[in-house]
Amino acid sequence: MMNTMTLNGVEIGFDDQGYAFDGPTLVLLPGWAHDLRAFDRLLPYLRTEHRVVRVCWRGHGPDRTPLAADWGVEEQVDDTIALLDALEVESFVPVSHAHGGWVSMGMAERLGAARVPRLLLLDLIMTPPPAEFTAAVRALQSRDTWRQAREDLLRSWLDSSDNEPVRQHTLFEAGGHGFDMWARSGREVERAYATWGSPMDRLAALTEPRPVRHVFSHPKAPEYDEIHARFQERNPWFSYRRLNGETHFPGIELPEEVAAEIRTLLSL
Repeated sequence: MMNTMTLNGVEIGFDDQGYAFDGPTLVLLPGWAHDLRAFDRLLPYLRTEHRVVRVCWRGHGPDRTPLAADWGVEEQVDDTIALLDALEVESFVPVSHAHGGWVSMGMAERLGAARVPRLLLLDLIMTPPPAEFTAAVRALQSRDTWRQAREDLLRSWLDSSDNEPVRQHTLFEAGGHGFDMWARSGREVERAYATWGSPMDRLAALTEPRPVRHVFSHPKAPEYDEIHARFQERNPWFSYRRLNGETHFPGIELPEEVAAEIRTLLSL
């Protein structure tokens, strides 16, 4: 069952399962226009050994009424920290999908390595964004083009896969958002890359480095792995793992493998 809590004047959806007696809580953060159901298949592999808090961003929970005030990544950071404080979560490891990673990195910087000792990023574009991606997030910000841009993104996420759990989530569960939310997602993603250059640059700028692991299936290009390897050489606290998945959603498509990667990160 999804619970809700009113924090910072808005309703935040979440659930809280399992107990962490000897280690940090795992906090699962979805991408834009997705909710905590993105982690339904991963959750059973985690909650027997960890306390797991799954978070919905403001406007992404049971009530999808568009919010009057504007907001973005900084408010997502504020909301998530407020929720974890209210739940009396002390040390925690964010496990974020896609551009939920910007929130993960923002919390890591604000709270420090003692409270956020590690981060796991799932399938985030770690380099400066390709031109076609930049064009897509800009198209999301126009009323004339946002629907086609959303459709194109969905197709790229599925990458012609017929994986039923991924299709179930992307085509049927991840709904209820109109132009307001999709335009905001495009704006905030574009702003994050414009501000930091890339997630790798953002990680390198953290005041306190700590173990970070990127787990991904896309894009399927050897040069992408080479960029990761070079970044790891310069930053030994960083590691990565390419999975043999078909889609942009390894946590749905390959939950057992992702859970193993989380255990690897926690052992570093």
